[in-house]
Formats: sequence, C-alpha cells, structure tokens
Amino acid sequence: MPRLCALLSSCFLLLNIADAATVPLATLITHGPRTLRRVALTFDADMTPGMEHALQTGKVKSYDNVAVRQILRATHTPATFFFTGMWAEEYPTPARAIAQDPLFEVEDHSYDHPGFEQPCYGLTSIAQAQKAADIEHAQAVIARLTGVTPRYFRFPGGCEQAQDLTLVRGLGLIPVDWDVISGDAGQSDPRVIIRNVLRQTQDGSIIVMHSHGGKAPATALALPAIIAGLKARGFTFVKVADLLNNP
Repeated sequence: MPRLCALLSSCFLLLNIADAATVPLATLITHGPRTLRRVALTFDADMTPGMEHALQTGKVKSYDNVAVRQILRATHTPATFFFTGMWAEEYPTPARAIAQDPLFEVEDHSYDHPGFEQPCYGLTSIAQAQKAADIEHAQAVIARLTGVTPRYFRFPGGCEQAQDLTLVRGLGLIPVDWDVISGDAGQSDPRVIIRNVLRQTQDGSIIVMHSHGGKAPATALALPAIIAGLKARGFTFVKVADLLNNP
C-alpha cells in the first residue's frame, strides 16, 4: 500500500505530542522526533470482505502471519499492530494475545479496510457519512475482543482527505501513517523489502509493514535482516506511543 505523504496537502509532520486534544485537527503523524535514534515498526493486519471470501472458499489458508510475531518476540523487538476490526473478529485469539503482550500495542485500522479517499489502490469506497461509524465499529470490536481500546488510527492505504483527519481527531483518536514504506505488499523478494527499509529509515521513522501474509508473503523473511540492520546502525525500536512520547 505505498503512498507518498508529501504529495498530500493534508499531510503535516509532528515532532512531539502530548495528547490528541493538543494537536491541530488537520495534522497527520508520519514520524516522531528527528532528534532521537528511535524508530517504530508497525504492522497492518488488513481484512476486507474480499479477503474474508477468499478464506471461506479456501483460496487462502490464512491471513495471520504468525512468523512475524515469533520473530519480534524472539528478538525482543517492540512493535505496533494496526488491526482492522474484521481481522480481529477472524482471529480473536491471536488478536488478544498481541494486545496483552507488553512488547506490542494494538491500534485501529478501520473495520473492513475501505478507502477513505478514492482512488485508493482498488479498495472499496466509503461514504463520508459512514466513516465515523466504521471507525467506531472497529474500536468497539477491538476493545471487546482484546480488552484494549485503541488511541491511534491508520487510514487504509494511507488514503485520506483533510476532513477525514478532523473526523478522526473528533473521535478522540490520533491519525498515524508512516514515513518509511517497506513495500512488502505485493513483494515476494525479501531483499527488496530489506533494501527499502534500510535506505529510508532515519531518526524517528515510522515503518509500515503487514502482518497478514497473503499478498505480503515475504514480510517475515525480510524482518530479521531489517531488525539486525537497524540495530547495527544504532537504532532502538519502540512502540508508536513511546516514539511520540505519549505512553
């Protein structure tokens, strides 16, 4: 789901935050402070009606890439997971285990991954009047299944309008995207993913990857080298809330 934040007029960079109420409503977070050698690995757990159908018909065996979590735990690497509500419903046990693991944090990625702005990489559209309900539905599902209420929201595909940022802020959530595109979506060669991340990452970066497998088949294969490579450059991994000084 690559996109260039710099091309969107609604995209602003924020170096530090205290809480959602103190940040301008039209602000989209793409990175943390550039003064500290800390970065955040983030993983989107997507699920759309089409993906659900692929599961039900047996076209896809699973949209839960267990190996990602195994690697993160084995290397003691903190990470932030952005769940769609539909993914949490499909995988309630892993969802709760992730949420209850102090190494991780769980945030909101919509209910069924629609594109809040069109076109958006083939994602289905959603009416403006339905957007708040979609986000609140995801919030309720994630809270019910995991025991954790998300504080951050990530737009599916990184597609949004200025009014969507205001909407998310109005719901008490902080919109968070990224400044490092791993390119793991649709990429079968882990070397490409590794190169993308190592070349782009700088102080305060938020790295976007995926934890559902499927069309992101090489994420786990690339992850060990990404972790080792960034550690070798002196980076410390933290969760998004810690990166933004908002634990």
